Amino acid sequence: MTGFPPIEDLIVHRSGMLLIDRVISREDEVVTSEVVIRSDQLFFQPGRGVPAYVGFELMAQTISASDGLTRREMGLEPGVGLLLGCRKYAVDCAFFSEGEHLRIEATPLLSDEGMTAFRCRILDAAGGERATATINAYRPDDLSAFLRSQQ
Repeated sequence: MTGFPPIEDLIVHRSGMLLIDRVISREDEVVTSEVVIRSDQLFFQPGRGVPAYVGFELMAQTISASDGLTRREMGLEPGVGLLLGCRKYAVDCAFFSEGEHLRIEATPLLSDEGMTAFRCRILDAAGGERATATINAYRPDDLSAFLRSQQ
């Protein structure tokens, strides 16, 4: 698939919390997004960059974009997913540097009744692996009903 919609049409994040710039590919089930690290980003620290732990959220937003693409094909608006956890987040640096181009890949491992697990990677512009993790998420069919049931 080429010619992806703007990221704002795929995920619900807005303003400073919208951390990925765009979806750049979708091959088989693997969705790849990208971001350029900039000084105007919420988590940017002058002289250092964006803390590498923010990579976890870059992965989560790429998963959300993957879901947004699927929902869009079904004629639905982007949905809210719940981040359940992360296993084995490993990263090769403390900060992503200003101007750095990162690609974030999300590959589904399993999906069952809204529960999902994805293998995620962050790659640099040359394709070198910067970070890896397995992310677990849940997207209920009816978020409001789900939240009421948890009270």
